[in-house]
Amino acid sequence: MYTYDWMFMSFATITSCCCVLFFKKDNINVVSITALVLAMSLVEFFAFSYLIPLESETLPMIWLGSIVYGVQLILFAITCLLLLMRIRLLKLLFHRYRGVAPTYAEGLIALSLFLSSILMGLMFLENVLRNAVDLGFKGEFFGSLTKLTLIYDSYEILAYAFRSITCAFLVSMLFVVEIDTSKLVEPVKSNQ
Repeated sequence: MYTYDWMFMSFATITSCCCVLFFKKDNINVVSITALVLAMSLVEFFAFSYLIPLESETLPMIWLGSIVYGVQLILFAITCLLLLMRIRLLKLLFHRYRGVAPTYAEGLIALSLFLSSILMGLMFLENVLRNAVDLGFKGEFFGSLTKLTLIYDSYEILAYAFRSITCAFLVSMLFVVEIDTSKLVEPVKSNQ
């Protein structure tokens, strides 16, 4: 279906997450961000290894591509939303952790996942348009859409870039984690 080596990128992400978890296992912020990305990568790996076929001789391309790109779109979007809501969820679920704070990396990782979601959405849309003849649409217009590969031709490069950015920001959390929020609070003035 496509040449994007999803297995390599899943392994690279899983390895990055495991390394970060090994060295920063006592930091709730790093652990929560890394656990979300690790869960996403593990679900992706097992789903495409054992549950979802990437190639099929019986399933039409419109359905196969829609399933593959749709699952990835949902997976990336959910992980992005969970990352954006991470602080609220941790404070709600785990009251005893006082060190929950924003990090430099989480917004950028969420941005990378958001861009990956957009890419998967565009791939999904292009797949439906390119294979519209399988849905019964006829005519010269729909026949010409079978040659539509604008996103498909750029997919591999963009997918690798977004996943590499995610891994790079994960690894960057080994060095810099929390944002110094004390500078964001205005000092209290005393009226003496």
